[in-house]
Amino acid sequence: MSRRATRSLLLAAMLCMLPLRALAADVAIVASSDILPYTTCIEGIKEALSAFALQTTILPEDTEEALDAVREIKDKNPQVMIAVGPQAAFAMAKEQGSPKRLFCMILNPDKLFAQTRAFPGVSLNISPAFQMQKIRDTLPGRARIGVFYTREANQAAIDALAAEAKKNALTLIPFPMASAGQISTKLESKDFAVDALLIIPDELLGSTKIVEYIIKEALRRKIPVVGYNSWFAKNGAVLAFAVDYKGVGRQVADLARALLAGGAMEAAAFAPPAKIKISIDAKTAEKLGVRLAPAAIQQADEVIK
Repeated sequence: MSRRATRSLLLAAMLCMLPLRALAADVAIVASSDILPYTTCIEGIKEALSAFALQTTILPEDTEEALDAVREIKDKNPQVMIAVGPQAAFAMAKEQGSPKRLFCMILNPDKLFAQTRAFPGVSLNISPAFQMQKIRDTLPGRARIGVFYTREANQAAIDALAAEAKKNALTLIPFPMASAGQISTKLESKDFAVDALLIIPDELLGSTKIVEYIIKEALRRKIPVVGYNSWFAKNGAVLAFAVDYKGVGRQVADLARALLAGGAMEAAAFAPPAKIKISIDAKTAEKLGVRLAPAAIQQADEVIK
């Protein structure tokens, strides 16, 4: 073997003995915490992006420490950063400059980004069109849909629901509340004449105690309740929607793959979750004398009998 070849082999051997430099991740996943919905979503991201180098970070609870952690992640130059949850998205929005960013697992992202720079992603908001279509298809003959809400937090959502209700031959009956204490008065009033009661996410009216009271009073009046997550399916709602968290992960991973391929997206492209699980409580419906559409029961992901 020539001296030149020997020197090349020795150099290669020496390089192999050196510690390898950590490669920058293609995608940096930044989670607000390690609660089950977030970790389930991250599983979906990882499954869909298994061909790429991924880095996952759970942010500390302290706001300043979280901002520092996001800054360190950004300095490692990942091609795409994905925020899982509102705290992670807020911290990422505060850090200016590249890389490309996405969010997921956020309810009402328009409110979160109202005072900071927005970036696209997948929200937890179930589309008004989907909700109205499922109510129409599951509860035939029940056209007047009541809903309690606070104007400041949810007037835009109510307007969107009302528009979709009209398209589906339904009528949304909104009951704006200034406080949770007004709910009992409205329930007892003569103008509370509805065929079903839709409960939407509302910070002022959304505590477990308040929601349990609303469900109890609605069922006492034989009014079926429609809820927005799986908790409702176990607590008296005849119809309940549930976001597929792993599906949200796969959905935001598809957006990340498009960005990795050089694509671009609108800053305020807030996509609704593509996969919604449907639960129907046929047992409660029977007790209330509520007729359910057979086709809706067959298509439901879960039927409680």
